[in-house]
Amino acid sequence: MSKLFGGYVAVLDSGVGGLTVLRQLQNDFPQCNYLYLADNAYCPYGTKTPKQIYDRVCKAVNFLEGNGAEAIVLACNTASIFAEEIRCGCGVPLYDVILPTCRLVAKTTVTKKVALLATNATVQSNVYAKQLALYGIQTASFPCSDFVPVVEAGAVDTFDCDKIIKTALKDIGNADFDTVVLGCTHFPLLRHKLTPYFGQAKVLECVTDFCPDIVADGAVGASVYFTTGDSKTTKITSKYFSEVTFEHIDI
Repeated sequence: MSKLFGGYVAVLDSGVGGLTVLRQLQNDFPQCNYLYLADNAYCPYGTKTPKQIYDRVCKAVNFLEGNGAEAIVLACNTASIFAEEIRCGCGVPLYDVILPTCRLVAKTTVTKKVALLATNATVQSNVYAKQLALYGIQTASFPCSDFVPVVEAGAVDTFDCDKIIKTALKDIGNADFDTVVLGCTHFPLLRHKLTPYFGQAKVLECVTDFCPDIVADGAVGASVYFTTGDSKTTKITSKYFSEVTFEHIDI
């Protein structure tokens, strides 16, 4: 399997949430070849310990680099917690979603008060609050790891989903913010359910600063999809992104 992914930009997430980032990349840079890896066998990342997350993300990044990926995008906030540390030992460009998203937040908020919805691990790491504080921004954080299994199960439009959201955001009405950060790439798939809780606040999704060296010439690159979990289940969950076919791969 040497150089299996040669010529591809790898996009990594714990599940299907990172497809929201891949969709942005495909729209912005259609000339690139993309490999999407959903680490469903280890999903969710957000309820694991920091060591468990770090070890697993390192293993996935090493696998992608070892098989020829020309760049790697961590399309997962929980994985991005460790981006700086992992980047030091990575031989190809490694991009995260936290720092670019914080820059976007800084350009967006007027009152410098934001609400962050993220996984438990991302909230506990305090990475968003620390980074946004450098811009003089105050952050009210809401741990929402329970949202991820709902998305992965394809159960977004259900009563159980509504209950989970209501429980997680029961105190958000007491917070002061003009901008909301959906600090997990799964959460845009719940956006229509979440926005009623935000009033007139602006809602931001995660972004990456990946930019290819080549210039678009009208050609459209290939996109391939892999999962460490069950390929049939992942395909069903990816219905939010039209028809996507996954192939199982072991890491």
